[in-house]
Amino acid sequence: MTLESGVHRVVVNSAVDRVIDIFSSTKAPPTMTLYDLTSKSTTTTTAAAHTLTKLQLLYSATLRKDLTPFIREPELNEFQGPSGHRLHYALFKPDPIKFGNGPYPLIVEVYGGPHVMRVQNSWNILTAGSTRAQYLCSQGFLVAKCDNRGSARRGTEFEFQIHKCMGTVECDDQVALVQHLTVAKKVADSKNVGVYGWSYGGYMSAMLLCKAPETFYVGVAGAPVTHWDGYDTHYTERYMQTPATNPKGYDEGSVMKHVEQMTGRLMLVHGLIDENVHFRHTARLINSLISHRKIYDLLLFPEERHSPRRLGDRIYMEERISSFFNTHLKTTPSV
Repeated sequence: MTLESGVHRVVVNSAVDRVIDIFSSTKAPPTMTLYDLTSKSTTTTTAAAHTLTKLQLLYSATLRKDLTPFIREPELNEFQGPSGHRLHYALFKPDPIKFGNGPYPLIVEVYGGPHVMRVQNSWNILTAGSTRAQYLCSQGFLVAKCDNRGSARRGTEFEFQIHKCMGTVECDDQVALVQHLTVAKKVADSKNVGVYGWSYGGYMSAMLLCKAPETFYVGVAGAPVTHWDGYDTHYTERYMQTPATNPKGYDEGSVMKHVEQMTGRLMLVHGLIDENVHFRHTARLINSLISHRKIYDLLLFPEERHSPRRLGDRIYMEERISSFFNTHLKTTPSV
């Protein structure tokens, strides 16, 4: 195993005598190592002697060098959230030579739901896991992602914070992130803050635009759940119980409950044959937006499911999202 910091993903065979370890960090591309577990010694030297196979995956050192001009390594940090919990965040800063030293227009990338941890010292956060963040960063946006309460791998107490109250504490923590970056760190422009996310992240984007209009001015909500009474019961009732036993939680967790407060610009993105978050979620939100005379943009993909898969659709989507943020958030270089 490695001594340097990073992320290990480990699989042990049924005989418990072999283990595959995939290791990476923001500074080290993925490496897969097959170990022999039959050794009784725990010394580093002996353990290394029982490395059976080592294979660098996906990226060579040469390719890393080739990628360097196009990717920005994120700053990994933490701050104390409104509940006293430490909240981890990643910050992608624009090139200061092109865009000055800030404060920059800020875009928050959010997921926010259970089972997911977005902020980690892995190669994925540098490349595949943050391609949109890298693209927006290259256009002069400061991009941040933060694992709010309810996110995975922080223990039961941390994850339990969203029990019966989805769409509440997650929003509080994302607002606190913006305050941290604008007030404490002074790297973000408090008057130019946007947010985007997909699925639970799309739900969060819409909720933040509605519940925190003084903080978020532009939002892109991809395939959003808009009311938990219309989502998969096995998933929803695990966290929210049933509408009959938790009516307040379902009511407060609905985006439509808060639409009247929205003042910013919202883009909704959805595939019409989404098999996970059905299009009816976006349709219900549109009806509410219309009834409250709220302006919205709509991007539909008639032949796509929960997320666009075809190359042409994906390129078109990224162009539209980028254009939306460039139109409604300032990106004028400071120099």
